[in-house]
Amino acid sequence: MDDDLRHELFDPEGAHRLVLARRPPSPSPVTAVVSDVVWEEVVHLLRWSSATTASAGVDAVRWWRLAAGCADLLRRLPALCDEVGEPWGPTAPADDPELPGTTRVAFAGVRLAALLRAQEPVPLRWLAGEVDALGAAAISALAETSSWALPGSR
Repeated sequence: MDDDLRHELFDPEGAHRLVLARRPPSPSPVTAVVSDVVWEEVVHLLRWSSATTASAGVDAVRWWRLAAGCADLLRRLPALCDEVGEPWGPTAPADDPELPGTTRVAFAGVRLAALLRAQEPVPLRWLAGEVDALGAAAISALAETSSWALPGSR
C-alpha cells in the first residue's frame, strides 16, 4: 500500500473523501447509504491491515480485530446486496494458502485498496471475495504467531 493511501486512510477527512468517491453517479438514497456503509467498513479494514506495531501481543489483537471486522462485513453483505438489487454470491480471488499469513494480509490489502480507488463500480460480490480473503489471511497470521500446539503434535 502506498504512503499516500495510508495517509488518507488515517486522516478522517481523507477517509471520508475516499468513501464518498465510491458513490455511484446520481445514487438513490438507499444506494448512497449502502455505498457509504460498505466503503466505510472497507476503510476500517484497511486501517487494521496496514497498521504496524512492534509488539506480538498487539499484532495478535490486530489480526483478531481484522478477521472479526471482515466476518462482520461478510455477514451483512447479502442483505446489503438485496437492498441495492445486486446478485449475491461472493467470488473467490486467487490466493496462495502456502504464503505466510502476514504476506497474504498485505496482498489482500493491496487488492482491497485497488477496489477502493477504482474508477468503475465494484460489484459487492467481488468486494466480498476480497474481504473474505483478507479475513482468512488475518486468521492465518494469528495462527502462525500462536505458540499453542495440538496435543500430541510436535
